[in-house]
Amino acid sequence: MKKTLTTVVLLLVTMAVFTSCNKFKTTESGLEYKFLEKNKKAPLVKMDDILEGEMIVTFEGDTLVNTFGDPKPFTRVEDDQFSGGHNEALLMMHEGDNAIFGIYADSIAQFLEPNQMPKAYVKGAGQRIYYNFHITHILTPEEIQELQEKDIAQMEARRQQLEQMKENEPNLIEEYVKTNNIKAKPTAKGLYVIVNKKGTGKKIADGDKVTVLYAGRFLNGVLFDTNIESVAQAEGRNSGHYAPFTITLGNHEVIPGWEEGLKGLNAGSKVTLLIPSDLAYGPGYGPIPPYSPLLFDIEIVSVNQ
Repeated sequence: MKKTLTTVVLLLVTMAVFTSCNKFKTTESGLEYKFLEKNKKAPLVKMDDILEGEMIVTFEGDTLVNTFGDPKPFTRVEDDQFSGGHNEALLMMHEGDNAIFGIYADSIAQFLEPNQMPKAYVKGAGQRIYYNFHITHILTPEEIQELQEKDIAQMEARRQQLEQMKENEPNLIEEYVKTNNIKAKPTAKGLYVIVNKKGTGKKIADGDKVTVLYAGRFLNGVLFDTNIESVAQAEGRNSGHYAPFTITLGNHEVIPGWEEGLKGLNAGSKVTLLIPSDLAYGPGYGPIPPYSPLLFDIEIVSVNQ
């Protein structure tokens, strides 16, 4: 409770300063600045320093980022891509300083996609994004070396973990096939096409428009995606896209496991595809963990040229 109250008070104080832009000074580049605390006897930030600190970022009264209370290494000081940027701001600071800087939103927007800017942003309106930086520490060369070694160790541990997951995937598939008494044989690429109902409609070929209903699951049965509302509701999920899904086979609109698994099936068929990760999402994508074999229950609603 005490920490929460302190954060709220800090935000209120900071916002009060933000709304008093007439109290800010301005550099020749157009950067606004105001120091809340200055330690002139402490080391001055210089180019290539790695800084530990905390910050609050606001725009038009909204808090975009708030890391106060959790100081961490957060940036290396480099050349700015435009005049009046955050690196110019940081180079004005000493270790221990607490200051607020106003940077033109238009300057930042030119390097971002429109959807990456706050909704209240209006091009050409002269708006500023305000950064409250508190530099808690300038890392020494020894600390930088230690940080780099830690990062390398973490990357190596992650690499080994991914390698182990990849090596274990065939065992997971073999165990699933055995446990569920699957009689279908895998294709040369390791795909299992389990026909639950053989349709009598048109046979699928490259170039056909194929409309399907589907449910995607992990091997443990957990649903991760579906376009069937009743399936989603039964499992307490909400995918938000409950409509038949249409693809043009051969156009690489879906994962390779679908491309291979659907070809040659008839409209009206119901199948389960057991897809190894190299025909799916490989090292992972979104909610799909790395090297995850997947199950797709698919009903082929229609096939049209």
